[in-house]
Amino acid sequence: MEKSRRSINISKFMSLVLRHSPEKFGLNLDAKGFVPLVELFKILKKKFTEIEFKDVLEIVDSLSKERFEIKGDKIRARYGHSLKVDLDLKPCQPPEFLYHGTSPRSGERIKREGLKPMKRDHVHLSKTVNDAIKVGKRKSKNPLVFKILARRAQMEGIQFYDRGSVVIVKYLPPNFLEAMKT
Repeated sequence: MEKSRRSINISKFMSLVLRHSPEKFGLNLDAKGFVPLVELFKILKKKFTEIEFKDVLEIVDSLSKERFEIKGDKIRARYGHSLKVDLDLKPCQPPEFLYHGTSPRSGERIKREGLKPMKRDHVHLSKTVNDAIKVGKRKSKNPLVFKILARRAQMEGIQFYDRGSVVIVKYLPPNFLEAMKT
């Protein structure tokens, strides 16, 4: 399946179900956030009648953001939950810098209060400026990007968790953030 508008829509719907509202669709995540793949497929089939099981597998394999993971006959979202799940996170050594894209409107609050997970379990950080700009463009035509002094934050006790294309953290105080010109 090519990265079409349809596959993007399916991926977004999978994120909604697996990260935020499994109960709304009759699913119960286990403690690690997994559900039977076949059960998720039944839900997807109701919304996307033309979908085939192989399409789901191709979406999971083709996503550059590594949003989902399949283990055995189960699937879960790898990050981004607004629900409590145990993702078996292991602290990682972050690169010297990470990045966070947002709207300029949120910038002043972030400069004062730092990066908070808001309605999610963790803050998502990008590994490149370009990725942070893409994330920020979801919120503003002219996004603000913060450079995260990740290595320094880690040396001062902040734990980072690598989730593939993103790195997540519980909270980042403002002293580890620098607003960038984009």
